[in-house]
Amino acid sequence: MDGGADTARDSGVTSGRASTLVVVIGGTWAVLHALGLLGPLADATFVLLAAAAFFATLFGIRRHDPQVRRPWWLICAALGLFLVGGAAREAMGTLGDLTASRSLVPDLITLPGYAVLALGLTGLASARNGVRRRDSDAILDGVVAALAVLTLAWVFFINPVLFHEHAPLPVRLVLAAYPPMSAFLVAVVARMLFSTSRTRVVADRLLMCGLGMMLTGDIVYMVVDAHLAALPDSVIDLPYALAYVAFTAVVAHPTMRDVCAPSAPEETPATRPRLAIVAAALGVPAVVTASRQEALPGDRIVLSAIILALTAAAVLRVFRALQAHARAEARLAHRATHDALTELPNRLYVRDYVGAALRRASASGRQVALLFLDVDRFKLVNDTYGHTLGDELLVEAASRLTQTLRPRDFVARIGGDEFVVVVDDVTDHSEAIVVADRIRAAFQAPYTIRGIEMFASVSVGVACANGLDPDVDAETLIRDADTAMYQAKAAGRDAVAMFDASMRDRTAERLALELDLRHALERGELHLNFQPIVQAATGSVDGVEALLRWSHPTRGLVPPDAFVSVAEDSGLIVEIGSWVLRESCRHVSAWRRALPTAGNLHVAVNLSARQLRDPGLVDLVAEALTEFDLPPDALWLEITESMLMENPTAATDILSALRDLGVGLSIDDFGTGYSSLAYLKRFPVDRVKIDRSFVEGLDRRDSSEESLVAAIIAMAGALGMTTIAEGVETVGQQQRLTMLGCEFAQGHFYAPAVAPRHVPGTLVSAVRPELSRAN
Repeated sequence: MDGGADTARDSGVTSGRASTLVVVIGGTWAVLHALGLLGPLADATFVLLAAAAFFATLFGIRRHDPQVRRPWWLICAALGLFLVGGAAREAMGTLGDLTASRSLVPDLITLPGYAVLALGLTGLASARNGVRRRDSDAILDGVVAALAVLTLAWVFFINPVLFHEHAPLPVRLVLAAYPPMSAFLVAVVARMLFSTSRTRVVADRLLMCGLGMMLTGDIVYMVVDAHLAALPDSVIDLPYALAYVAFTAVVAHPTMRDVCAPSAPEETPATRPRLAIVAAALGVPAVVTASRQEALPGDRIVLSAIILALTAAAVLRVFRALQAHARAEARLAHRATHDALTELPNRLYVRDYVGAALRRASASGRQVALLFLDVDRFKLVNDTYGHTLGDELLVEAASRLTQTLRPRDFVARIGGDEFVVVVDDVTDHSEAIVVADRIRAAFQAPYTIRGIEMFASVSVGVACANGLDPDVDAETLIRDADTAMYQAKAAGRDAVAMFDASMRDRTAERLALELDLRHALERGELHLNFQPIVQAATGSVDGVEALLRWSHPTRGLVPPDAFVSVAEDSGLIVEIGSWVLRESCRHVSAWRRALPTAGNLHVAVNLSARQLRDPGLVDLVAEALTEFDLPPDALWLEITESMLMENPTAATDILSALRDLGVGLSIDDFGTGYSSLAYLKRFPVDRVKIDRSFVEGLDRRDSSEESLVAAIIAMAGALGMTTIAEGVETVGQQQRLTMLGCEFAQGHFYAPAVAPRHVPGTLVSAVRPELSRAN
């Protein structure tokens, strides 16, 4: 562990223990003093505890180094004034002296201490709220509490002292100054109690205890000094003594530095105790005024002024509470209709806006254009750089989108990497296409996020409506644009597609096909055919490739191109792929046991992109090999180039795990994707399958396809991989492949894909006589 962290932790533990010792020892000392058990030490108790608080504050400021120091220095200065004033009071014996001989020096030293202390506490409260935020509600509640205290102080302290018949005017004025100072201190303390919205630390609680004891001491002091009651000196000193103990404990605790920590910037509702305090404070002046029926006119004037001030504060507080409630409702409404990440309107807002736009269009004779945008390959960004950077990319994309459009155009984010643009004043489809192309072009410029340059194109679907068709509402228009967007994706991404009714029909057809496919496996409608993989030169069988087929009860034989993509998009491909893998292993295991010539036969199975992302794939393969007692080399798994490049790092990891099992790995349809030697080296593959589109051109001599096939074969050979040619149909293609050095091939020239029951016969007859004679 880091040495600095150990030191800080040990320091915090030590200071926490020091604070506890201060409370225990100091509190015990104060109580013993109040009980009169300290003997000769009693006279020095007040001075010792006050001095301890003063010097401990000096030490605590330097030791704990709070982020904001000025308030603590002011509190320290106030403690110093209280120390000197209290010592002078005891030395001169001024407590209870209402004669002309009373020295005012202790009071003139102590009274400024209240003002300095109030400034320090105000500084602490301001630091909590932050430089730019004032908690006006807490201030108002503090004023209400202070005015209630001032009412009581006027009735019980200030009024009796000011009109004391035997005390000189200077003494009366000085004594009358204490209650307002205490009331002001109440306002500051109330503000601190009410303003913080963070969890209170230990130092917070100790500080509040100290201030509470100080206010209690002020009340006791004023009662005794005004001859309203008689108490022993030791009892009078007890609240002050406990206040000094609490102040000392505050600065001894490590959480002293957290007292100034900023609280949460959000407005927080008043707690029930706070509301109860404010409600009680509002009622105090009225109760006191009503109970003093025989009060003098001056007394009534003062009380009336206090009530007016309280009423003004209460009215302002209620007004601010209503404003806060309105702001809170506005924030909730905004959060309900806006995206938290980009601050753009969300799907709920879009539906309402588009509905209103359609109504306007029906009245104006113009059209509403809705553009549905999807960021291309955004998942690749998340997988490569993480979701945080992906979120930053979405924020930048939203900003770029907003800047590209006119201020009156509507922009929203409806989820993930999908955005919607509404232009509600177009005359025809061509205007909407122009806007979509402008957006697409804007997205082609690179983004720079955290110093990383990246590109993020968009596919845009466009749908228009004039608002006159009752069957086209907001949801329909959004769905149509979404459908068109998928057409743009299918066209190769970074494209714009305009919706037409045929797309809706194709979407409905696709949904129906998906529904049928969900039941196809359980109804036994799916089956496998197998096509031999042979040695290109001799035609002898090396293995077979499993090919998925679907015999639909009403549609007939559904080609793989029509349903594999549906299975992939819906997630059904994982379940279907698992079935294909196990069925393939079951069949090849049976053939290897039953046929003497099939002892080393392998089966090639295609993996989908969704399967390659499935964390259970490796376990599934291992279980299938074990269940059907197959050696790992009896299974070959085929992956396309595009699947590997969706997430190269993850693909490398899972292929390595499969390779560790011992299964063979092939890259399918090689040449149609990236076809890079650099990326081919990084994947643990054994074979490369040359796509049939290149094999077709081998019937023509010196064709460009022949050059490409030769390059692929040479590249694979240099990397120690074998090559398999797909779609071999003619003898010319077979001869050119043999001449170029291609080891394996498959296609109708050798044998078509057949049902499992025909595979044994195909394995025997697959060697073509002309190839055998040629060799």
